[in-house]
Amino acid sequence: MAKSLIVLSDQEEFFSFLIDGGEICKIKVEKKGLVRIVDSIFKGKVKKLVKGMDGVFVDIGLEREAYLPLKHNCKKDGEEIKPVRVGEEIIVQVVREPIGEKGAKLTKRIKLVGKYLIYVPNANDVRFSSRLSKEDRERLKGIALEVLPKYGFSCGVIFRTHASKASEEEIVKDIDSLKKLWLKILKKSSVQKKPGILLEEYPSYVKIIKDHWYELEEIVADSPYVWNDIVSFLEEFEPPLVKKTVYVKDAGVYVNRYRIHDTFRKMLSRQVWLRGGGYIVIEETEAMTVIDVNSGEPCGESHEENALSTNLEAAKEIAKQIMLRDIGGIIVIDFIDMKKQENRDLVIKTLQDSFGDEACNIQIYGFTRLGLLEMARKKSGESVSSLLTESCPLCRGKGKVKSKSLLAFELEKDLKREPHGIIDLHINPQSADTAKGVVKMHGLKYVNVIEDKSVDYNDYEIHYRT
Repeated sequence: MAKSLIVLSDQEEFFSFLIDGGEICKIKVEKKGLVRIVDSIFKGKVKKLVKGMDGVFVDIGLEREAYLPLKHNCKKDGEEIKPVRVGEEIIVQVVREPIGEKGAKLTKRIKLVGKYLIYVPNANDVRFSSRLSKEDRERLKGIALEVLPKYGFSCGVIFRTHASKASEEEIVKDIDSLKKLWLKILKKSSVQKKPGILLEEYPSYVKIIKDHWYELEEIVADSPYVWNDIVSFLEEFEPPLVKKTVYVKDAGVYVNRYRIHDTFRKMLSRQVWLRGGGYIVIEETEAMTVIDVNSGEPCGESHEENALSTNLEAAKEIAKQIMLRDIGGIIVIDFIDMKKQENRDLVIKTLQDSFGDEACNIQIYGFTRLGLLEMARKKSGESVSSLLTESCPLCRGKGKVKSKSLLAFELEKDLKREPHGIIDLHINPQSADTAKGVVKMHGLKYVNVIEDKSVDYNDYEIHYRT
């Protein structure tokens, strides 16, 4: 199904929305002006061996040392994993950004993402997306085995799903482009004396394009900088998409069309209703995310039948919410209890299938003796809901409220629409400074900020004077 990408900006952040079937299915939030850490490649220096953690701490030029797990004297997918020594200089890639008191997490297995494949230096294996057919795998493997040995050094590839539609010429071009990029990284590392970044990852909106370019029918940006950045990338990556990339000065029509404000409110809510009357409750903690499934009105002839019906609906919604909120790490789901193993297996299969292309980042371990389903999703940083909330000043941090940056984003998009005269903006006194900052920043002289205790802390009201 064709998808759209909407990239909206405010003074502090970029918000990227991937639209599928008229609904937002993915949100990425990125702070402006910060060095992108996750998936970026660094030159590092090993500082300390930690035997109890089976790893080393590495200086990569950030404020805190990063952690690199070690796998001594073993092979992984055809790649020899060699021990590292204190003082050794190494090239690493960040797989998880620094969180709280924890530094970044690293890997020595570098991955460079291309259009049809992922290039893996220092490996010698050929792997495939699980969605590729046997015939496609045989064809692509033949191309890789013919091309890779010509480079004179070990390297491997992982073919992406859309490689099935690529010609041999396009595959070879992709491999050659990524090989040249890796050689540039090696050259830069050889002349760079101190630990630091060698290759910064693309912005989040470009990463979405790289993952979904073949199904995008429209790309919209409300920032000239973002529009130019996207077009510059597409001119080399996928020129036909340039014509589908547009700049809009006022993004209000897209905010309304895709109900972006409503999506934020639902995404930040603990409770999500199911169409069958049941609901799920999502609790994010530092250690893990816990999801509880609750039943609605009985519609079957037995408890088992009702439980299965609600659980199947919940499994689809849970997958949707995990991807929308970008929840990673350990996830425990308390489905409604079912006695039959075949029903449990069906719920697991439904959950797995609901992740679609994201399934490669998912590991489902099954039900425990207590009937809880354990799973994990690759975690690279904070979830979207964590990025867009902050500790509530009214309950001393026991709850969460909308962050000032999200409130400013929503206010800017609503207030900058074509004005119909004087606007009275009613807002809670606790949030008044944020509103006044937006009005001053954008010169919105037709807006009067009115402090109103009756307005919810997370909300505001816009009144047009007649």
